[in-house]
Amino acid sequence: MLVVVSSPDLDSAYRIFSILNNRGLDLSHTDILKAEIIGTIANEATSEQYSEKWEDAENDLGVEDFKDLFAHIRMIYRRQKMRETILKEFRDFVLPKHDAATLIDDVLIPFAQSYSEIKSESFESTTKAEEINGLFRWLNQIDNFDWLPPAIRFLTDHRDNPAALFKFFTHLERLAAGMLILRVDITKRIERYGKLLTWMEEKDPYAPESPLLLTADERSQILTTLDGPIYPVKSVPNYVLLRLDGLLSDGEATYEHSIISIEHVLPQTPEEDSEWVLNFPDDEEREAWVHRLGNLVLLSRKKNSAARNYDFEKKKTKYFTTGDKASPFALTSQVIHEE
Repeated sequence: MLVVVSSPDLDSAYRIFSILNNRGLDLSHTDILKAEIIGTIANEATSEQYSEKWEDAENDLGVEDFKDLFAHIRMIYRRQKMRETILKEFRDFVLPKHDAATLIDDVLIPFAQSYSEIKSESFESTTKAEEINGLFRWLNQIDNFDWLPPAIRFLTDHRDNPAALFKFFTHLERLAAGMLILRVDITKRIERYGKLLTWMEEKDPYAPESPLLLTADERSQILTTLDGPIYPVKSVPNYVLLRLDGLLSDGEATYEHSIISIEHVLPQTPEEDSEWVLNFPDDEEREAWVHRLGNLVLLSRKKNSAARNYDFEKKKTKYFTTGDKASPFALTSQVIHEE
């Protein structure tokens, strides 16, 4: 059934549009905001021009990422955990600061470009582009996206200064990884990034007390965590091992994350008659070492399945022999030199 609704003027038409969308089938917040924002442009030709700009940005990012962009823009302006809907907080904290043309030209389009470059790791520059995209690659492996608002803000503001970008994203990746290792909860993460957004606007982000920098206590806690049983800690071992392997390969390694797994060199459940039990007769000692960083290596899923609970010499053969091919992981390759 098609219902045609007419109105005497444009203002009432947009009012009816908003009421119908609030009470009927949901449109996305981007659809509603588009109508509200572009609806304020009186000139029809100008309105059409900005509607096309909006749609181009949405098509370039894709529908879902475009929706997420509005949440990141909300955070850039609000700098706090969301307490209402995206729609309400965008209306309250973003729309009052810009007219429609400025919002689309100076906020939406440049932020969409930065978001796209970060997600696709495709920043272009005459210098440092490879290093910056490498940092984007590691940031995209973090198990949350709370770091994106300050990343989008800084890239938008400093895209013509690759040296500044490299310095900032080196610290941002360290902060994001540090909070990952410490399993900082979402409320504290958002509070930290909110403070960083404020700090970036008002102060030197590299000052000793800046929220961008890990504190001495945080660094100490991170080292303690890395020196303990990290395997059971959610999301941490994958990131740490891949990051370490990337450093050992001088940043040249590339990974297909869907086929990477973690192998315990000393098995979690060794056979009773294995050399592992002879070498580690004390159950408590064995359990103290089995989940630590030095006992974990990266393998393809196929090799992981083949390695199982074999004794060390047989495990090394399984790690490094698939036809004539050696392990692609620099970290894992070091194991072959050990007795």
